[in-house]
Amino acid sequence: MGHVLSVRRADPAHRPALARRRATLLLAGLPFAGTAARAQAWPERPLKLIVPFPAGGGADAAARTVAERLAAALGQSVVVDYRPGASGNIGAEVVARGPADGYTLLFANEFLATNPVMFTSVRYDSLRDFVPVARVASTPAAIASHPSLPVKTFGDLVALGRQRPLNYASPGVGTGPHLYGQMIALATGAQFNNVPYKGSAPATADAIGGQVDFIISTLAPMVQHLNSGRLRGLAVTGARRAALAPDVPTLVELDPSMSRYDVWYGIFAPSAVPAPVLARLQQAAAQVMREPEVAAKLRAAGFDVEPSTPAEFTAEIRADLERWARVQREAKIPKE
Repeated sequence: MGHVLSVRRADPAHRPALARRRATLLLAGLPFAGTAARAQAWPERPLKLIVPFPAGGGADAAARTVAERLAAALGQSVVVDYRPGASGNIGAEVVARGPADGYTLLFANEFLATNPVMFTSVRYDSLRDFVPVARVASTPAAIASHPSLPVKTFGDLVALGRQRPLNYASPGVGTGPHLYGQMIALATGAQFNNVPYKGSAPATADAIGGQVDFIISTLAPMVQHLNSGRLRGLAVTGARRAALAPDVPTLVELDPSMSRYDVWYGIFAPSAVPAPVLARLQQAAAQVMREPEVAAKLRAAGFDVEPSTPAEFTAEIRADLERWARVQREAKIPKE
């Protein structure tokens, strides 16, 4: 007779219902072949954290910081497994299609809210196929211009963009910075043309070199260039001024009608993971995120740490999906 932890991936449409049914059987004390004992003993072997980004980047640092402490909280090692490619879709599909036993988790960022909007071949549903374990961190983007551009403020940038088209670098087609730039253009009437790159590093390099008028990308990699004057910081997109660039105003501060934008990072499990296992994961992750050392390491790497429940995180992702879908429609951005 089978048990909860050996169940393979069900039809996505039935996975949440199946998980709830098993949880009901467990709580009712019905004989489900040692489920209670096995759930209490979980985890019995190492976990795998799928990171769908190349090693060495900012996401890698955050993933490793949390994986190390999650291993201590669970009493099992957590192996970081890199599966980069297809804007995060390869790694996400590995987890979505894998066993829903809690041993394979996904470390994801905002691509769960942008890829379904911008790509026609996404083979997972961000809300149906995944459930949040924890919101780990976030980081604002920065809007920065080349010093040769005759602007000194974000208002100057918008005014110039109303007079003539301006090109901005982003980390890629369909990324948050790409869509956020188009959202600003829609809201202000400025003419902002996205120039996509394969990541933040080449986008920043060309912004410094003057190949584009300005850049929208994550703040941390740009800080040294803002401090050196090779780029001029016009705004950051978070809710408050960033500790890494305290002299750069927030966009919301400059224009209260604009909405904030943060690149968030989190840990996710397949949605059909058994309820007791999910609860164990969420409790362990919440414990990790309360550790002062973890928060200090993440902040030192340029991240913001904002407490959030799994339900609040789900609501944030849903809101982002709706926001980016609206931008894609209104700006008439072609899907890839």
